[in-house]
Amino acid sequence: MKHSSVFCKRIHYISLAIIFTCWNGSIVDSSKDKEKRPDINFYGELTDHYTTSKVEDILIAGKYEQIPFYSPIKIEQKSSDENKKNIEIDPKQNRVLIDLQEVSVIELKHPSQPIKHEITINNKKYVEVTIINITGSKNDYIIESNREISCKKIDKGPDGNQKPVFEERKLNMIHLKKLLISGYKSNQDKAKSSSRDSSLSEKSEISMGTEKILDQIEEKVNNLPKEDPSNYEKIKDSLLSLLKSLRNQLQKLLDMIKS
Repeated sequence: MKHSSVFCKRIHYISLAIIFTCWNGSIVDSSKDKEKRPDINFYGELTDHYTTSKVEDILIAGKYEQIPFYSPIKIEQKSSDENKKNIEIDPKQNRVLIDLQEVSVIELKHPSQPIKHEITINNKKYVEVTIINITGSKNDYIIESNREISCKKIDKGPDGNQKPVFEERKLNMIHLKKLLISGYKSNQDKAKSSSRDSSLSEKSEISMGTEKILDQIEEKVNNLPKEDPSNYEKIKDSLLSLLKSLRNQLQKLLDMIKS
């Protein structure tokens, strides 16, 4: 009996040593990068030369504020030298920075023939757009034909009552006919709510999983052979496997604390 008691103590010491080693020496931050979304979600309706869609997460060149548009350059029919001087003017030297929260509509000025009405200035192509702001004022600007608009198309099925499916959309400005900004909201509140629900679920799973592993370790220790220490290596391997699983559970818990 004395020999069995010493053997049990040795197993306990090995288990504790492994736990401390795993906890202190092997835990790393394994959290994955989450999908990145703009902190402000501008939503509305986008019409291209093919269809009209409900969209959200609207960005122009990856921005929703301080978006550069340029004042139009009038090129009149004058002598070739005078026209050359006009063409050499850089439109970026006369720009206006627009915030989407001040915009109601952005539309192409010549949507039926966009290529025909492209303007080439210093070997770069521009299109004319009209911006209607939230006060109802209209202003004309030019912008690069290849300036990118990105958003997520909201597809709720043919009847419009299905769970929405989001489709990433990217198109150049020349492909736009009309962009209607209906409003904006914070993506952070939605992310916090989703994260909170997910966190509660993960905590419950981790708690149950950890409790199960601890019960298995306790059972293994209580069922140690009292007269036959020859099974020591088998029991040791079994405990090591259980402790590895426990370490993984503790790693998940640490990741949740850090996030």
